[in-house]
Amino acid sequence: LASQRRAKISDFGLSRAVGTESDYYRASKGGRWPVKWYAPESVNYGTFSSKSDVWGFGITLWEMWSWGAPPYGSTPGSEVIRWIEEGGRLAKPDRCPEKVYIIMRQCWEYEPRSRPTFRDLLQIFRREPDFFEFNES
Repeated sequence: LASQRRAKISDFGLSRAVGTESDYYRASKGGRWPVKWYAPESVNYGTFSSKSDVWGFGITLWEMWSWGAPPYGSTPGSEVIRWIEEGGRLAKPDRCPEKVYIIMRQCWEYEPRSRPTFRDLLQIFRREPDFFEFNES
């Protein structure tokens, strides 16, 4: 936590790899990837961008509202990938407000250009009073 109102989330491997020359990163080395957090374009083509990060942010939101449940349970990553390609998405966690689940679903749009930007998400969370649980003083 950076402060009471700011949490910083990063994929440390990619936060160093993406520079200002390009808005995406193409993975070129093998290894184990956390595909359950990866956007379809990251899994299929090894490309990463701020829009693929938005997908992962949606998964992180789901984890928060499911009280730390593993996304997709024990389903193997290869099956998760196939399911996502067929249009499947994580179900709304029991205690999650519908308006938050709508945001998650926007983050999981198949086409990267259809996902919100982090700037869009910031504006959504800033303007919605239900997302604040403390008084600003």
